[in-house]
Amino acid sequence: MSSYKKRKFWKTEGVGEGDESCEGRRRVGESKMIKLSDTTPFAHGNHRKVYRHPDHANRCLKVMTEDWRQCDRRKRANVIARLVRPRWHFHENESELHFSTGLGKRVGSAAWNFVARAHGIVETDLGPALEVDLITDHDDGISLTLKEHVWRHGLTPECEKALEEFWQLLDEHWVFVEARPDNLSVKVKADGSCQIYAIDGYAFGQLIPLAKWFRKEQRRVHRKRRAKHERALRKILAQRESGEELKGRGIQEQD
Repeated sequence: MSSYKKRKFWKTEGVGEGDESCEGRRRVGESKMIKLSDTTPFAHGNHRKVYRHPDHANRCLKVMTEDWRQCDRRKRANVIARLVRPRWHFHENESELHFSTGLGKRVGSAAWNFVARAHGIVETDLGPALEVDLITDHDDGISLTLKEHVWRHGLTPECEKALEEFWQLLDEHWVFVEARPDNLSVKVKADGSCQIYAIDGYAFGQLIPLAKWFRKEQRRVHRKRRAKHERALRKILAQRESGEELKGRGIQEQD
C-alpha cells in the first residue's frame, strides 16, 4: 500500500480544495504588474504560452491563452467527471500549481531534481501567470525539450542514461507524469551529461485514483506511460532520419 493511502494524501494534496479556485489564494509576492506584452514567448502549448520571467532569469511564466472552460481537458471529460472534480482540475495553471505543491509536501526538495517547481500565481499585463522554475543548460540557455533535443542530436548515451534515471525516480516516488517528449526538458551540464525534468503533463486521469493507492496498479500505469513515451521517441527518431521538419508543441520559438 502506498504512502498516498497512509496519509490520505488524495484529500490534502496541494491547494484549492473542493470547488474553490487556487487562483488568488497562492500568489508569489510581487508588488508590481509584470509586463509581458512587448516580449515574445519562447514556447507554447495548446492553451498556454511560456515567457522568460523579465526579473528572474531562472524562472518562467505560463499564461493561459483561452478560458479554462474551453480547454481540451474539460471538453473531453464526461458529465460525472465534470460534476465530481474540482474546478482547478480543468485549469492548466491551477492544476499544475496543485500538483507541484502536493509533490513538495510529499517528496520534499528531492522532487525538484526531476520536476520543474511551480511557485505561485502572479499578475501580468496578459493576465494571471503561473511562475515556474526555468530549466537551463550550463551556459544559461533555455534547455530544449526532449522532443527537440532528440530531433537535433539523436538519442545520445547521455540522454538515454538521464531518461532511465528519470523513470526510476518517477517509480520510486509514485509520481505520475504524461511523459510525452514535449513535456520533458533536457538539461545539458558542462561535462556533457544530461538531466531530465518534467515541465508539463501532470493531469491524472483516474477518477478513482487506484494507482495512487496500490503498488500493482501504480506499476501498470507506469509501464503503460513509459511504453507510450518510447513510441513517441521512435517516431521522432524516424522523422529525423527521413529529414522531416519538426513541427508542433515542444519547439523553442525564436525572437
